[in-house]
This record gives sequence, C-alpha cells and structure tokens, in this order.
Amino acid sequence: MHEDPRHSMRLTLAEGDGAGGPGGSPGGVPPAAQEWFTGLPDTLKPDVAVFEPFKNKPVTDVLGAYRDLSKKAADFAVPATPAEYGIVLPSSLAEVAKDPEAAKYLNAELDRTLTEAHSDGLSKTQAQARVDRETKVFLSELNASKAEAAAADAALHTSWGTKYDENRVAVEREIAALPQKTRDAIQKANMGNDPNFMGLIFQVANARGEGKLRAGGDSGTPKRSQAERLYGDTK
Repeated sequence: MHEDPRHSMRLTLAEGDGAGGPGGSPGGVPPAAQEWFTGLPDTLKPDVAVFEPFKNKPVTDVLGAYRDLSKKAADFAVPATPAEYGIVLPSSLAEVAKDPEAAKYLNAELDRTLTEAHSDGLSKTQAQARVDRETKVFLSELNASKAEAAAADAALHTSWGTKYDENRVAVEREIAALPQKTRDAIQKANMGNDPNFMGLIFQVANARGEGKLRAGGDSGTPKRSQAERLYGDTK
C-alpha cells in the first residue's frame, strides 16, 4: 500500500528531529504549539507545510507573502463576470473622453471588449493587454482621421478664401434644415464639423440653385444652369 506523502509531511512537522532540522520544528515542538502557527488565520492553518519556512519570521511577513501571492494568482484568474475585471478606460484616452459623446462611445467599446475577453476565458492580465492593444489602434486611427480632417479644412480655406466663415455658417444652416433623423445620423457619425462633409453640403446647396452658397471669388460670374452645375460643361 502506498503511503500518503501528505501524512508523512504532517508527521515530520509534528515530531521533528529534535534539532530543528529541515522540515522540523525547534526542539520537536509541534507547529500547533508555536507562536508563528497560532498567529495564522484558521483558513491557512491546514496549509502549515507551505508556511513552515516562515516559522522564524513575524506572522505579518507570512501574511504579507500570502497576500502578494494571492494577488499575483488573481491576475491570472478568469473573473466571474466582465465587470469584475476592474479595468477602466486607459489614461491615454482621458483627453478624448472629455467629450460626453466620445466618453459614452469609449465606455461602450470597453464593455464590448471585456465581454469578449470574458467569453474567451482571458485572465485580467490578458484582458488588460487586449484593452491596451485596442486603445493603441483606436488612437492611431483617430490621429490619422484628425490629420485628414485638418488637410481637408485647409483645402476648404483655400477654395472658399474670404468666404470661408460665411460659407461655413450657411452650410450649418443647411444641415439644420434637414429632417431630424438625418441630423441625428450626422451627429452620431460625428460628421457635423467634417470639412469633407461640409464641402459636399456646399456643393449640394449650390446644385439646388439656392444662390446662398457661392465659393469665394465667383461673384460677378454668369450663373450656370442647374445641369451645368451638376454635370459641368459637357461641350
């Protein structure tokens, strides 16, 4: 019959060798009678073999080591729910999240990412790595979008010249006249201030022949027909 090694360990700890040798207690005194052992919480006493190496150290050191180990273990455990990951928006998104609509979007994306991470059985450490990775991609795309919008806005300044402010106000008035659902869609897509979109609205308004939105420098030129404005000179 095979002997249970745990039983042998308990015997060794209880009996000792009388000299405080490896695995034994000083003078053969069983751990239960030693101060370091009695200071342990009851939930940890069954694991006496784990804490035997700390017998000559203060109990606070033992508990501190246990807390550190538990924390490290928790980092690699899968929480019961996505919310228990305890992961919040990275500080790198603080500036973007100042806008209420942007903050709402970012928090929704964070919830989605953590839900997927939990479904995939990821630990907190792995989930944090995924959030950091997606944040990096998001910021990269955001910066690229800003650069593109700045270039488009500069092109509008060049095209509209001194009429830029006037045309921009007129474009915003044109957007305000759209149906509510359309305005909501524009706001949701965050296109209200997009220079490319403003240029499009400008062209549409001109094509409808309202005469409100003329690019800078075209005053005094003969008005073209609606077909010419839409399709250009076909001659």
